[in-house]
Amino acid sequence: MKKLIMLISCLTILRIAVSAQQTSTKTTIAQRFFEIEKTLEETRKEMAALRQQIREIEVRTSLPAIRQEINKLVQAPEITHEILLNNGTVVRGKITHEDLNKVIVQTNIGELIISKNDVKLTRTAAKPHAKCVLDGPVTTKISEDKTVYSGKIKNDGERRADFPQIVFSLFDEATRLIARDSVIVAGNFVMFKSGVQTDATILPGQSFPFECTVSYPAGSKVSYYIPKITWDEFE
Repeated sequence: MKKLIMLISCLTILRIAVSAQQTSTKTTIAQRFFEIEKTLEETRKEMAALRQQIREIEVRTSLPAIRQEINKLVQAPEITHEILLNNGTVVRGKITHEDLNKVIVQTNIGELIISKNDVKLTRTAAKPHAKCVLDGPVTTKISEDKTVYSGKIKNDGERRADFPQIVFSLFDEATRLIARDSVIVAGNFVMFKSGVQTDATILPGQSFPFECTVSYPAGSKVSYYIPKITWDEFE
């Protein structure tokens, strides 16, 4: 009888040990599964971030080529003629063909075929030009050895202004030049046919800010300044 009781006790202890081991194994497996899931989630986030970076790099590297292709496709014709019609309409463009019956004109909106019966007058078109002016007042911030000038420049002309620049010349009471400096105004991005790229262009009607710092010897007595705006016209 005693042997039977001891055998039952041993079996009970063995079951408890096995159960505890199984529980411990399940806990370890669950912990490992959680750690693996955590690692996979971090890997997914890193891969997503890398994909985003790759997309940004692809966009940045492809933009110059895209802009160049657009410039090739969108080419405004040279305006060389003005055709005044009998109804008062003025057609501006480049005459590509003319005979006794018609005139073919390449315009900004496409090719037009105009009957000679509708034409009142044909003349050479005045070439449009840019015209950069100050847009509002110039503010000054005066220090011991420099003055910071800020304001806006506007293109009041009929064509794009390339590399607009404002020059400030500072004079004393005796009209002697004290100092001079300039700044190129940043505006629109453009790619020229030569492949040169710049963000220093202003389209007709547009206005962009500038800030120009002119340094001079400390203690200089600036009486007045003269601003001068220059620009180029390419293509």
